[in-house]
Amino acid sequence: MNFYARLIISLALCAGIASALLAFTYNTTAPVIAQREIEDQAAALQNVFFLQKDGSGLALEPKVIAEGVTALYQPGQTEEPLYYAVTGSATGYNSSVPISLMVGFTGPAADAATLLDGYVEPERLPKGDGNYIVGFSVINSEETPGLGEKIKDARPPYTWIQAITGTKPAPNPDVSTDFQRQFRGRTADSLVLKKNGGDLDAITASTITSNGVISALMNASGKLQEALANK
Repeated sequence: MNFYARLIISLALCAGIASALLAFTYNTTAPVIAQREIEDQAAALQNVFFLQKDGSGLALEPKVIAEGVTALYQPGQTEEPLYYAVTGSATGYNSSVPISLMVGFTGPAADAATLLDGYVEPERLPKGDGNYIVGFSVINSEETPGLGEKIKDARPPYTWIQAITGTKPAPNPDVSTDFQRQFRGRTADSLVLKKNGGDLDAITASTITSNGVISALMNASGKLQEALANK
């Protein structure tokens, strides 16, 4: 057997072994990754729909009505959904990894003003029917650490001063930051940063990421409207 024949056989054997190892790795890790994605989605939903005055959270029955769009019903009531949970994505500062959000919108079974009372400023309470933003969770993003990645931040349960003085507040399921809370009670057509003539604050030194969040929210709203139109 000449040199080239041995070389071809060696390369074929190496390729076969590498392919077998890759297949084994994929088959081993794929279920773990899939389960982690399900858990991440569930956590995102819980973070968005914490709204329960006694802090106990909400028991909701989901029904997928389109790709990335889930209607959420009160248990035993399937006529009109209380909320919609919609995934939305858009490019931020990191153009290679989109910002992906889980966005909550009010549904026809919810009185949006009553639902959001106490969670937004009185002058911004929703007026009339519509799909108003309840909140959002970041499913995935790889923005600049310490800057754009602040979109993922959670509000600490208490400050160090409250810990020292013994004045820690009662547990609150709302861990949203000021940046995240300012989107509540709004519709997609009102999402404009102050820099662009609106009234929304951007994260300091992260205007592109902040606009990415707005675009992802608008993307989610568009998916919801399309799903409702095609019902």
